[in-house]
Amino acid sequence: MMDIKRVISTIEKNYIKNNLKKGERIDGRGLWEYRKFKITTNTIASAEGSADVSLGDTKMITGVKYDIGEPFPDLPNKGVCTVMAELLPLASPLFERGPPDEESIELARVVDRGIRHADCIQTQKLCIKEEKAVYILFVDMYVINHGGNMIDCGGVSALGALISSRIPKGEWTEDGPKWTGEYFKGKELINELPLPITFGKISDIIFLDPSLPEELVIDGRITISVTEKEITSIQKSGTATFTREEIKILGEKAFENAKKIRKDLDFWQYANNSN
Repeated sequence: MMDIKRVISTIEKNYIKNNLKKGERIDGRGLWEYRKFKITTNTIASAEGSADVSLGDTKMITGVKYDIGEPFPDLPNKGVCTVMAELLPLASPLFERGPPDEESIELARVVDRGIRHADCIQTQKLCIKEEKAVYILFVDMYVINHGGNMIDCGGVSALGALISSRIPKGEWTEDGPKWTGEYFKGKELINELPLPITFGKISDIIFLDPSLPEELVIDGRITISVTEKEITSIQKSGTATFTREEIKILGEKAFENAKKIRKDLDFWQYANNSN
């Protein structure tokens, strides 16, 4: 496959960099401005919960399914949540068929860490019988168009899918788990609302929400996942370095932007309250 990154870097890097030095972006945004999020839930009828999310030109569909299995030995009374990401070849000429590559693994792990370390899912409620049976939730993210910053789009998509979920409640019987006829949903399932906020860096210039052309020429990026009160994870990639002062400033901007996203998207409106 042609090295698209090298071609785009050669043609556009100086143009993008010169605009960033002037506080401008090639798509007209300021340095600290997000593209627009759009979210639709319950788009997959066969899933327990689902969300179709776009961030600018980046589009992702996420579904939630569940299984019942044994808990981890060190967490005998807690359910499990696992996040997977697949970069579909139709989403970008940069993606190829085959086993998960480094980019899809990073996407899944960064979104997963933000959720896991935030106590997002009330895992104790997902225990049917201690040491015997718990729910295992599968959050599967599919990138259908790559326009840059898949991580932040994935974080919103995962939350939308989880909040809209209806997970059948089970009880333990002599014959094993049995459905009670009720569901876990909304705030009974979800506690915190962690969001990943990603910044790109080229030379000494830092900016929010890199688009695809910007991602192809940046020196690196950093993602800071936050709840309303805490930083739950930080992930850096690329060769760029960040000073302590820069990380402190970006932490503050992460809280600021996550607060705005929560307000604008109003996640709890997507809770599935049907019987």
